[in-house]
Amino acid sequence: MKRPYAALRVAALGLAAFAAAAVPAYSHAAPPWPSRPITVIVPFPPGPVDANVRILTTKVSAILGQPLVLENRPGAGQRIGGAALARAPRDGYTIGVITQAGAVVAPVLDATAQYDVRKDFTYLTMGYESPFIVTTPASSGIRTLRQLVDQAKAKPGAYKFGSTGAGTAFHIWGEAFNSTAGIKLLHVPYKGESPLLQDLVGGQVDMAFSSPTVRNLVESGKLVALATTGDTRAPQFPDVPTVREQGVPFSAVSWLGFGAPAGIPDAIRDRLVAAFHEAMRDPQVQATFLANGLQLQPTSPEQFRQQVNSETARLKKMVTSLGIRLE
Repeated sequence: MKRPYAALRVAALGLAAFAAAAVPAYSHAAPPWPSRPITVIVPFPPGPVDANVRILTTKVSAILGQPLVLENRPGAGQRIGGAALARAPRDGYTIGVITQAGAVVAPVLDATAQYDVRKDFTYLTMGYESPFIVTTPASSGIRTLRQLVDQAKAKPGAYKFGSTGAGTAFHIWGEAFNSTAGIKLLHVPYKGESPLLQDLVGGQVDMAFSSPTVRNLVESGKLVALATTGDTRAPQFPDVPTVREQGVPFSAVSWLGFGAPAGIPDAIRDRLVAAFHEAMRDPQVQATFLANGLQLQPTSPEQFRQQVNSETARLKKMVTSLGIRLE
């Protein structure tokens, strides 16, 4: 026969278990993602790239219902921004811009880069790609690519070309063009495209590979577009011949995409990818990028990773053959 106090104890334990079961399972769960603003690390100073990224992130903000706040971390050929992204918390509240320079060129040139593109990033999607515009100051008097090449050959080392930084795509492809054309222009690195364009317009450098956002400077007569580097003419510069059309067997494009630190939850990764792809399908976004001379390139995370891997292998060969080093 059970003692009375034992029966009371069993009943009390039963009531406690029932009370615990009655507490909703979600009471201690994390709030649904995203429940606060998302930081976007941009490895450039405020300027043309920053503005293009903002076009997409503004749309993604509306889709996700939370602000995407840009944080500029320029310098060192996008390696500063890349390192910051690799070290960021893996909770989906920090994502970043991944560039050809930061994910492909920098690791090839800099063995001390503070991140490993194979292990430290979650690739989300490519964003856009574009050809380069070979530009020169209007004050230079040079009006064709052939003129530039002939004058540079006549005075080796007398002319300077600017880039957005040592080890950036603007630098690497500029060096590749020089080698293909058989000329030697002195490289002058800048911290981003805005200061580069300021000195290019002022004549402190003689040539640069620029993004298509220089269209206004060309139309206003401050810069002269000598060539575009794509396989076909750029829609925004229909009267500007390609480099190949002018007798130099060279072509190149630059690209930009989006990523996150390695190890973010798959569900968050997939939602970010879906949001960026939806933003890229927006007609107004597409029209704006087309006007800026940029081609949207939505991809899967795996396609993005494969792009990085294949370009890394190709650039390793090119950098070795050209003897390019970080300055």
